[in-house]
Amino acid sequence: MRTILLVAALCSVAGAQEKKPTESAATVVARVQKYYDNTKDLRARFEQQIESAARAPSKASGEVWLKKPGKMRWDYAKPEKKLMVSDGATLWVYDPDDEHAYKQDLKGNALPAQVSFLLGEGKLDKEFDATLTKVDGLGADELALKLVPKLGTTAYRYLVFVVDGKTGQVRRTIIYGQDGSTNRLSFLEVQQNKGVDDGKFKFSPPSGTHILKPPSP
Repeated sequence: MRTILLVAALCSVAGAQEKKPTESAATVVARVQKYYDNTKDLRARFEQQIESAARAPSKASGEVWLKKPGKMRWDYAKPEKKLMVSDGATLWVYDPDDEHAYKQDLKGNALPAQVSFLLGEGKLDKEFDATLTKVDGLGADELALKLVPKLGTTAYRYLVFVVDGKTGQVRRTIIYGQDGSTNRLSFLEVQQNKGVDDGKFKFSPPSGTHILKPPSP
C-alpha cells in the first residue's frame, strides 16, 4: 500500500550544506534506537512529498500519533482528508470522500520496517546496513543515515533518516523506491511522551462505508 509507505516514514529544505561526519554510523544508529526505545508515545505534524516519473509530484500534510505497542494514527488534512489508523491488531485506511475503508488484519502481516521501527518494534542494526550520507538541506545539528535493508525487498531500495545529532530523534525520512520514486516525510513540532489516549487509535467506519479487504492467500 502506497499510503503505508506512508507511514513511515516519511520535504526537502532548499540549499545543500557540506557536513563532515565526526562519529560512526553505528554510534548514530545506537542513539536513534535509544530515543525510540525510550519513546512511549509521540505526536507531530507531518509533511509528505512523493515524486515519481510515472505521475505528477504530490504533497500532503496532517498530524500523526504513535503509541506503543503498535498503535498509530495518521490524519491527512491536505490536499484531502484521509485517515490511516491501527490499534496494533487491525489497520484501517479510510477515505471519507469515496466512502471506502480498507481493513487489514496485522496478524502475520507486519508493517514495513520504516513504520514498525517508529512504533518501537524494530532494531535498526539488525534490519539495515547503515552508513552516514549527505542530503540537501541538512542542518548544522543534523546527521543523515542511509539504511539499506539486509533482506532485499521489492518495496524500496533503501531509506534515509535525517536525525537530530544530539538526541537521535528522526526529523525526516526518505524512501527510495525500486521504481526511482522518492517519498519524503518531515516531522514537525514533535511531542514525546506527553500521553495519548488509546481511543485515538480506535476506528468504526460510518454507516454506508464500503469495506475493502486484501484478497485471501
